[in-house]
Amino acid sequence: MVYKIGIVGSDNSHAVVFSQIANGVDGENYVPGFKVTHLFGLDDKRNKEVAEKGKIENIVSDINEMIGKIDIAFIEFRHGGLHLEYAKPFIENKVPVFVDKPIAATTSDARKLIHLAKENQVLLTSFSTLRFTNVVQELKKIFEKEDPVFLSVLGPGDMQSEYGGLIFYGIHCTEIFNEISGTGVKEVYSIRKNGNIIATLLHEKLIGTIKIAPEMPYLFSIEILTKKSYFSSKVDIESCYKNGMIKIKEMLDKKQWVLSENEMFEPVAAAKAIEGSILSGKKVKAELF
Repeated sequence: MVYKIGIVGSDNSHAVVFSQIANGVDGENYVPGFKVTHLFGLDDKRNKEVAEKGKIENIVSDINEMIGKIDIAFIEFRHGGLHLEYAKPFIENKVPVFVDKPIAATTSDARKLIHLAKENQVLLTSFSTLRFTNVVQELKKIFEKEDPVFLSVLGPGDMQSEYGGLIFYGIHCTEIFNEISGTGVKEVYSIRKNGNIIATLLHEKLIGTIKIAPEMPYLFSIEILTKKSYFSSKVDIESCYKNGMIKIKEMLDKKQWVLSENEMFEPVAAAKAIEGSILSGKKVKAELF
């Protein structure tokens, strides 16, 4: 079976990446079983650019034109504040949805979106594809086998981002943290200097840190300590989009969510707690789903 994809939001570079993978333009990362057939965006010029680069046949002016013609919607807007609004019509019409990171710009929207999918019994997933890189998965297995002590994730991000603040890029770090440690972040304390952030996360299994800097290039690294081992590594991003597409195909084939509601929600809660701690100068409890 070939799953037809509708891309919603052309401003994100991921709209190009995913369409090129699905439509065979990127032969190295091609994942069979998909075809991007429709595209919606808020900028006509950008829509034409993405459609040309991704070989997308149909540009629509109303997302409702996609319903009945696609098997899954990819919500790709850079600003997470748009995700609930544009995912809702698909979910209400029983169309499976992948919401690119972040699932939402606020915990309130994230909670509403997840509840909406559960109420309508619709397949939903949302993740940073960095969750499924080889390094992250290898370190996750080590944490599952050995008693975890410490986890540190470093990457780019900016509280001043026009796309919702810290969560736009900081979500990558909190998703990596969540994938390796599992859910269980209870409390966060953050400090900031010159835009650079260090956050201490109290997790039910361990203590961790997330370090975020706006000057960082597109590079992520991880450090872990268990009662038996120590590892430090850069995150291998080369195959992350392909691995993400494979996970989405598995969801559609098996009709099972890739991540639980808590696994999708907690990275947003952690990112907002980091931001809230900086603004308040105090420890902040991470919201629960």
